[in-house]
Amino acid sequence: MQFILASQSPQRAKLLATLPYSFKIIPANIDESAINFKNQRQKAQKIALAKALEVAKTIKGEAIIVAADTFCVCRGKILEKPKTKAQAREMLELQNNQKIQAITGYAFIYQSSQGQIVENASVLTRARFRQLSSAEIEHYLANQPVLSWSAAFCPAYDAGMALLAWSRGNLTAFTHGLPIDLLINFINENLA
Repeated sequence: MQFILASQSPQRAKLLATLPYSFKIIPANIDESAINFKNQRQKAQKIALAKALEVAKTIKGEAIIVAADTFCVCRGKILEKPKTKAQAREMLELQNNQKIQAITGYAFIYQSSQGQIVENASVLTRARFRQLSSAEIEHYLANQPVLSWSAAFCPAYDAGMALLAWSRGNLTAFTHGLPIDLLINFINENLA
């Protein structure tokens, strides 16, 4: 049985490493901008599914393929990975003292000689940034890899967690971009 993570996310890899399975990382090479969607949750689901299916095509034999896509929404704006520090600053200022929604689409594929079993959905986590000073934002920008994360922050690390007043929803989907509880359920249902 192969266990494949269709992602380059170090947070997702660290989370999967807590499970009693060895896994390989095979990032999907897809054009996310070509995927059409009607709403934000559908967007995350479709991107995750496209990643999983792309990697599944390259795998021979029995396997579980895991893919996900996460982004935040604040004041109606989708906040994906910033391209510049200036964009990251704008994102952090937009989220300052505001409620946000973190949307994680996921796709799990169990592939065997009988075909594929696919679970594809999304989870929503709500959070609120605390009131940040300009100095705190600048310190975060100077000391964190903000261009690596959607919405320019990552709650998986102390510095990112410290930006928040509260969160409600699927914890690991928010912190690591992968709902580990749902993945474990999927594994148990299909490998029992």
